[in-house]
Amino acid sequence: MFNFLFGNVKLYIALALMAVLSGYLYLRLDNTKTKLEKSQNDLVLALEINKNNQAKIKELTQRHELELKALNESNNQKNQIKERIHYVKEYIYKSNENNLTKLFNNVIDRLWDDNTTSSKQNTNSKGKNSKRTTNPKPP
Repeated sequence: MFNFLFGNVKLYIALALMAVLSGYLYLRLDNTKTKLEKSQNDLVLALEINKNNQAKIKELTQRHELELKALNESNNQKNQIKERIHYVKEYIYKSNENNLTKLFNNVIDRLWDDNTTSSKQNTNSKGKNSKRTTNPKPP
């Protein structure tokens, strides 16, 4: 009987090594499963963050477009004001008016009339006691 047990020592050593190897592989598999679960959780979190970032980017893009439209509108208004200032400067330069107050009132009346006719508002630009007259625009 002892011969039977001791005769297969190589077999027992091989079985023991296989048991140790299978235990090691089981532990590695468990470790790999843990890493896989952690990676999946990280992936889900990254996808949620990505969705949030996409929503924020979309919101910021819309806000940026609105700001660009507002900036464009303000630039257009600035250009209109520059054109009016240029017109006033030309008018003052071409005019032979010595009294700057009369000239200033005349220019303001013209600008006021232009503004009210373009926006279809009340055309009464002068007060009750005003005696200013409006001259036609120069060519």
